[in-house]
Parts: sequence; structure tokens; C-alpha cells
Amino acid sequence: MGARSSNPLAAAGSTREPIKIGVLHSLTGTMSISEISVKDATLLAVEEINAAGGVLGRPLEAVIEDGASDLQTFAQKAKQLLLEAQVAVVFGCWTSASRKAVQPVFEHGSGLLFYPVQYEGLEKCPNIFYTGAAPNQQIVPGVNYLLAQGKRKIFLLGSDYIFPRTANRIVKVQLAALGGELAGEVYLPLGSREVGEAIAHILAVKPDAILNTLNGDSNVAFFQKLREAGVKPDDLPVMSVSVAEEEVRAIGPSNIAGHFVVWNYFQTVDTPENRKFVKAYKARYGENRVTDDPIEAAYLGVYLWKQAVEKAGSTDVVKVRAAAKNIEFAAPSGKVKIDAQTQHIWKTVRIGKVRLDGQIEEIWNSGAPVRPDPFLKGYPWAAALATRGISLGTRASLSGLFVILVLITWMAVGVGWMGSVEMKNYLLAIEAASAPAGVSEAAMAVLVQQTLFVASRTQHWLMGALALSLIAGIGGFVSVSAIIRNLGLLRETAEQMASGDLTARSPVVSNDAIGVLSSTLNTMAQQISSLLNGLEVRQQQLEERSEELEVAKNAAEAANRAKSTFLANMTHELRTPLNAIIGYSELLQEEALELGEEEFVMDLASINMAGKQLLNIISDILDISKIEAGKMTLFLETFEVWDLIEQVVTTVQPTLGKNGNTLIVNCDRNIGTIYSDSSKLRQALLNLVSNAAKFTDRGKITINVWKEEGEVLPIGNSEELSADPSRCQQPSIVFQVTDSGIGMTEDQVSRLFGAFAQADDSTTRKYGGTGLGLTISRKFCQMMGGDITVESEFGCGSSFTIQLPIAVKNPKEAQDDREIEEMQPKSCEELETSVATTEAKQKAVRSQPLDLPDAATVLVIDDDPDARDLMTRCLSKQGFRVRSSASGQGGLLLAKELLPDAIILDVMMPSMDGWAVLSALKADRDLVDIPVIMITFLDDQNQGLELGAAEYVRKPVDYKRFAALLSKYQGIEK
Repeated sequence: MGARSSNPLAAAGSTREPIKIGVLHSLTGTMSISEISVKDATLLAVEEINAAGGVLGRPLEAVIEDGASDLQTFAQKAKQLLLEAQVAVVFGCWTSASRKAVQPVFEHGSGLLFYPVQYEGLEKCPNIFYTGAAPNQQIVPGVNYLLAQGKRKIFLLGSDYIFPRTANRIVKVQLAALGGELAGEVYLPLGSREVGEAIAHILAVKPDAILNTLNGDSNVAFFQKLREAGVKPDDLPVMSVSVAEEEVRAIGPSNIAGHFVVWNYFQTVDTPENRKFVKAYKARYGENRVTDDPIEAAYLGVYLWKQAVEKAGSTDVVKVRAAAKNIEFAAPSGKVKIDAQTQHIWKTVRIGKVRLDGQIEEIWNSGAPVRPDPFLKGYPWAAALATRGISLGTRASLSGLFVILVLITWMAVGVGWMGSVEMKNYLLAIEAASAPAGVSEAAMAVLVQQTLFVASRTQHWLMGALALSLIAGIGGFVSVSAIIRNLGLLRETAEQMASGDLTARSPVVSNDAIGVLSSTLNTMAQQISSLLNGLEVRQQQLEERSEELEVAKNAAEAANRAKSTFLANMTHELRTPLNAIIGYSELLQEEALELGEEEFVMDLASINMAGKQLLNIISDILDISKIEAGKMTLFLETFEVWDLIEQVVTTVQPTLGKNGNTLIVNCDRNIGTIYSDSSKLRQALLNLVSNAAKFTDRGKITINVWKEEGEVLPIGNSEELSADPSRCQQPSIVFQVTDSGIGMTEDQVSRLFGAFAQADDSTTRKYGGTGLGLTISRKFCQMMGGDITVESEFGCGSSFTIQLPIAVKNPKEAQDDREIEEMQPKSCEELETSVATTEAKQKAVRSQPLDLPDAATVLVIDDDPDARDLMTRCLSKQGFRVRSSASGQGGLLLAKELLPDAIILDVMMPSMDGWAVLSALKADRDLVDIPVIMITFLDDQNQGLELGAAEYVRKPVDYKRFAALLSKYQGIEK
């Protein structure tokens, strides 16, 4: 809301009560760029008047209000000025929307407003004096000038409110009548700086010129972006109707130089009054300030009101309005006069070109003040703009023709009737005279003569009626022919437009109803043509955008593939040396213990732990990338839940001991099996228990595991449970990890599962971690048809719960089930049979189990020399004969030569990768039965088993467990 201030400007020494006047302009908001200067001009006039003795010997006191570029605020402040401040007059408003907002206030409050800005016309309010230009004093001559310069294709750009839309409505009718073409029409929200799309549209339709009715800050952005687009005024001139010297300052002269403006005043107008005005304005507000049309209109408005008040001898609104008729004033722009009929001002029209110094050079003027014509009555093509019925001329013509025909008919009937009555009377007299009594021949002759006279007179009257009817018929024929001809032209034009020729125009020969219809039809055709052109432009832009999106999509897919390749290569390059560090550190620990060098064991254990931590971070980054790309897959198998819990407990024991925590496990040893992805479930549980150990100090951590009946979250929709009672209540396994650690607030819990985030940054810094563990764990659980939930109390601890179906389905199977589920609901027995079948199918793709003889020969194929060395040393200790190859091709040759008992095969190798080697092994009849163990960093267990691998082991390899894995198959008879 605007601030209110009282600014007494009474002449020094005055003792009489001042006259309060209101000043209502936007001092804040998008329109303040223009209205502050108009306010300053009003106050300058007040100061000058007070210095000269005031009005009626009383000083003026300006009460200033801020409309804040808001319509409701304008209406509210206008009411305050009239009712509370009780001002005699208000000088204010800029936009037509603000004028419309305050108009009811002035009408109901019997107030008086002097409006200083050009506007769209088609309005006359007795409570408003319009000191800005009417349409025929700015918009119409501006368009005429462009047409005269050969700029026939005009693009209309404006702010989205009353003035631009109504002004452009006038322009469209004018273009249709004068042979111009509407290139396009775009409106921006008032003050919007998003002009890029509008400029793109303009450049696409290639107009000859732009008629600009933007207001406020939009002009700044428009001219800056237009210049940045490389548009030059000589190639595409802009004619602005709301950009004056003050706006040029804000836009930047270099951005708008060379473009046109149309006003009634420029600062460069060379008159004594203007030189005096400019000097006074700069002296009052600074040499860097400029004057412009609305500033001058506000200034002269105060003086016009002063003259009217002094002429009326009162500030009474009714008396001032009556006294203001035809008042003249020598304004800075030249002689002006208030029009007695419209309360608008007679003004000289000027067109100028913006210079680099910010001033405007006049290039055309009307030569004399132009009479205001707000309703454009002097322009036949504008007849359709004003709301009206059939014109008076048309009504008079048709009504007159009808009356004449009726009168002629009645006259003929009356004359004939009277003539027949008189003839009847005379004939009766003659008949009576022929009786025996008789009448003299002289009397008979008189009767005959009178009868003949009546007959002759009747004939004359009838001939006169005939003549009049002929004249009326000719007049009616001419009128009807003109109507038919104009309707015919209108019909022909309509048919041409209907056939697709939107360039056809109906001639506007009058301002009657048919002329209005013709003008409206022309405007409609022009508007439709413009809209179709706009649609073509939009279609072209849409096609270009679609092509750009397709290119961007392809680029994104290529970048995603490159990212995946990069991540795979990067993780391989990082994991390979880490694998060596971890493996050698484990071997060195064993050797140090054997040699009795126990002081090195702890250091080697630290190196081993650091390597594993770094490897886990790398694995997390790769996992989250694969999850986001939708490339993470499940390897489903049946395994004992208790065995999984034992593995987790064994793995986290070192972490638990670091903070002195106690671990309690509540799980039935006979809880049974689960059909799931053991690796991903183990990773999720390890993450939960590790986090609990990390955020708990000398506390208690509990792992609770139980079986539960009831449905779990369906795959792909883990946010809600199915409520369909027809589905069997599939059992699930619940894993709960509870700690007595630091706990979390509700806000921290809400952000807990975000990638790269922990409860807050401080915990990340204090406790370490990437913030990916919980995100990955939850994604894994959701992939397996379950979810992770959390309950936590700050300072008391947290409880994380994983709930998974006892038989997980891969996404494809789950989707197929959802499609047929309603048609064929399965029983629990059928579900168990389905799971068993799926598991059997998966086992069937593997090669035969590992049945190795004593002192078995093992072939290691790996391009990494450290990996080969570690594998050789570890397996040799277990009694295996180990041979190795550094490439896929060499490994195949060595396999044919040795026919080993088992082959250990790496996946990522140059030239020929592990998949190709495995396929070649299974395609060779001599080698197909040799069990192959895949060892890799890649999480592609399903692919390995489908290609015939016996086992699939993820790096880094625990060489002790791997040797034990091979050893347990030794001695089994093949």
C-alpha cells in the first residue's frame, strides 16, 4: 500500500486557508518508472501557481498518495482523497486500468479527475478531464505514418490490460480498412520481463514494423533483448505509444535509438513556453532529469484547472466543469484548448525518432492542434468500434420510404372514394332531373359539366398519386438496389473468405449498419489471418523445439551411456588396485602372524579396513548411478535367513567394538528361508547395523527378525498397500534394527532418505559417510517389493524396519502378475509352487556344480597381474595347481591345452572380455563341462549364470573364503 504524506506548498506569508488538491500516482511498483516524474511535474505546477499568488488568492496544498501500481490501491486512495482529505480535484493515474478503477469513485463522490496520459478513447466521463491524447491524436496518425512509409505488415505488441487491447482493436480495424496487414498480436503481463518468446514470434513472422503498447518495466527488457537479437531500427522499426524521454532513460538510449515514438510533446519542442518549462523542471529536480509528454500533460492540467476555477469563481465541481469549456492555454507543447463536448484537449500530433543522447528528434507533426475525437466519429472505418444499433440515416431512409408508400396508397384510395361519391350524387341528380317533372336543359348541362369536372379532378389526383408512387418506387428501388449491392459485395467477400482467401476485404462505403458489418467482417478476417499465421509460427517453433528436444534427448542418452561407461571404467580402474591392496594386506597379515611379527598386524589391518571403506564408497556411487538409470537388477535365490544374520553379525563385529556397543540378536534359528537377493538384503542390513553402531556410543543395538502374515508393498508401488481382500495373505520377513543412540528430529527424519544426505550436515562431518547408504538400501528394498521405515526420538535412539515378502518376484514377473491378478487370483500353495518353479528354472541355467579332485588344476584368466598373483598364492596354499593367463584369447588356448578342473574368469578384460570367453568355453565340446567361476566387480550375476557360469563372485575377493569354497568340492567323485 502506498504511503500518504501532506505537502503544503502555500506561498510565504499567506494566511488564507489552502485549497487541497490530490496527487495520485504509482510511486512504487512496476509503473513507478513512469509515474514518479508525472507526480513531480504536477508539484512543479503547484509551486509555480503558489508563487504567483495561488488560486482565488488561496495557496494550493498537495495531498500525495501512492497507487502502488495496484488497481485496488488506486480505488482505495481515490476514496480517501475525496472523502477524508476532501480535495477539490485529483491529478493522477497512468494506466487505463487504474483510471477505470477510480472512475466509479469520482462519479459517486462527485469528484473531479485530471488524467494526464494518452489512452484508447471510446470514453467520456463528466467527472474526468483527459489532458492526454485521444486515439485520433496519437494511435491513428502513428499507424497512418507507418503505412505511408510502406510498412504494411504490422505486428502488435502490448501489455495485457485495457489500453493496449482496446488501442490494438482500433489499429486492427484501421489496418483492415486501409490495406494494411496484421502480422501478429502478443500481450505480456504488465511489468513482465519475459520477452524472449514474443521476440522469437516477431522474428518468425517477419513484420515490416512493430506497434508497441507495452508499459512499465517490460519496455526495458523488450528493447534490450531486441537489440541483443541483432534487430536494427532500419530493418524493423518499432513505433511506441507509451515510451517517452523518461522511459528512454530507463531503457538506455543505445537500446532504443533509431526507433519511433508518437506523442504530442517532446522535450526538444522549440517554443518559449517549453524552454521555460524545461529550465524550471531541471532546476527543481536536477539537470539529469528529462521532460516528456505525460509530464507536460500533467503540468498543463494543473493550469487548466486553475483557469477554470478562477473563471467559475469557485472550486465547485459542477461550476468548474461548466467554466472549463473552450478554455485555452499556452502550454509548452503549443496552444491547447479544452473541447466543450468531450472534455478532451485539442493537441498537436508529433512523431519522433529516438536519438543516442536520449532525446527525441521530431520528424513529423500535424501542423495545427487536432480536435479530439475519442469515439472516432470522423472515420467511417471506425463505425464498428462504438456499440450502436442501426444508424439514424438508415432508420430514416427505410422509415421514410415506408411512410411515403403508405401515404400515396391512402391518398389514392381517398381521392377515388371522394370522386366516386360526388359522381354518384351528380348522377342521382341527373336521374332526378330526367323525371316527368323535368328540369331545364340548362340545369342539366350544369349537372353534366359538374360531373365531368369531378371525374377530371379525380383523374388528376390519381395521376398525381401515380407520379408520386413512381417517384417513391424509384427512390425505393435505388435504396433497395444500394442495399442489395452492398449486401452482394458483403456476400461475395464472405464467400471468398469462406473459400480460404482471408486477404479479401469488403468495401466500407458508409457508416450505416452494412458499413459496420463490412468493417467488422474485415477486422475478423484480419484477426483470423493473424491467428493462422501465429499458429503456423507456433507450429514451426514447436517443430524446431521438438527437433531440439530430440537432439537434447539423444545427447542426454549419449551422455548417460558415456557416464555409465565412465563409471564402469572408473570403478574398474579404482577397484583393481584396491582389490590388490586388500588382498595383499590380508596375505601379509597371515605371513606376519606366521613370522611372529605381530606389531605389523594392526597396521596391515588398518590398511585393509581403509581399502574396504574406500571400495564401499566407490560401490555406493556406482549403485546409486545404476539405480537412477534403471539398470540395477535382482539376482533371486533361496537362502537361510539365520545364515544371513550370522554373516551380518560377523561382518559388523569390528565396528561394534569401536564404540563399545553391545549387539543383541533376537531371531529363531529355524525361521526358515527367503527367496530374495541375498547380496542386496545383506548390504541393506549391514548399512542399518553399521549406522546404528556409528551413531551409538556404549549403548545397545538389537536385531529383531520375525515372520509376519499379511501383504507387503507391491513392486513398483512401494508407497501404498493393496487393499484387495481377494489376494492371499503372503507371509513376509521383518528385519528390525534398534539402537539407543543419538536419535533424530522429525525434520531430520523427513530428509533421511535423500541421496548424499544424512540427518544434517553436522552429523555428516562428525560421523563421516557419503549419505548414500540409506538411499541405496531403501531402493534395494523397494525393488524387492518391500520398504524401509523409521521411527526415531531425538536423544533416545532410532528403529529401522525392513519388511520383505518371503518370496520376491523380479519386476517383470511382478508386472505380469499385476496384469492377470484380478482375473486369476493365486492361492498361497500356488504361489509357493510358482516360486519353486522360478528357482528351479534359474538353477537350470547354471553349469554343473563344482566337483573338484584332490590337487585339482585351476586356470585363472585375468588381465590384472596382481589379481593373478594373489589368486595363485592363495590357492597354492590350499593345494591347488594354478596356471594363469593375462588375456581371453590366451586363456582359451591354455584351457584347451590343460583341460583344467576349474576356470576362474574375470569379466572386464581388453580385446576379449569375460562374457565372450565364457560363451566360447560353453561352445567348445571339450571345454563345455569345465566349471567356470566368474570373478568381477560388475553386478551382473543373472547374465553370468544364464551364460553357464557355475558361480559368480564379486570383487574384492575374500581369498580365504574363496579357497574354502573350492576346497569343499575337492575329493568329490565326478
